[in-house]
Amino acid sequence: MSKKLITLVFEKAEREIGSSVKTRMAQYLADTLLDDYKYPINERTLRDYYTAYVEKEEANNEELKPQLIMCFCNYLGYDNYASFVTEHPSEKKELPLKRVGEVGADSKNKNRIILFSSALALTGLSYFGFVKEEENCMVWKENHYERTVCTGAPLERPYENLILQKFRKIEHFDSLVERMAKGKELWYDKSNGKVEFFTYHGRSPENNKPLKSVTDYIYQTYVLDKKKDSEQIGLTD
Repeated sequence: MSKKLITLVFEKAEREIGSSVKTRMAQYLADTLLDDYKYPINERTLRDYYTAYVEKEEANNEELKPQLIMCFCNYLGYDNYASFVTEHPSEKKELPLKRVGEVGADSKNKNRIILFSSALALTGLSYFGFVKEEENCMVWKENHYERTVCTGAPLERPYENLILQKFRKIEHFDSLVERMAKGKELWYDKSNGKVEFFTYHGRSPENNKPLKSVTDYIYQTYVLDKKKDSEQIGLTD
């Protein structure tokens, strides 16, 4: 069902970046889907789709997610999947007319069944154009989590309301001082000589290490000591 769609998407990516290397096209598409349509998906997944649908033409492919199909259609300039199928009829599966004859119905009943089947097919197209998948995951964006559909993308984790609402990375020196002055707790991660501070306990969204509670020593050494290089502590003074 989606071979034509994926083929055209990769062909457009090839024209835009001037390269037919599959990995480069897939990475470009992953970046474009995230930047332009807020849809996180990794390069490997897109590359696997191209291999299965276009290169190998496997018969039992896993259906693409409706939201991904919607993004692909938008990338190609269509409002939804139904609009895409209108211009590319080969995407639409033929109805199993042989089964109609097997039920022993007369000609009039056959026509009714065919019309009913056609209506179901059109309903399916509408689904791909307008239904939004449930957002049961979160993805890390710079200094906070955003709710999203589950795609297996990097920096993605199962949805948790408290983490979504309370977990933030504090990037400004004044915000750190203000929070500590109010007696609010801080957590931190120290990796590769760099210290990052967070507003809620849990794990680092980038390396999955458990966060530690900020002690007086950590606060004095990595916040109040103005001689520390800002790049080392990952803060903006």
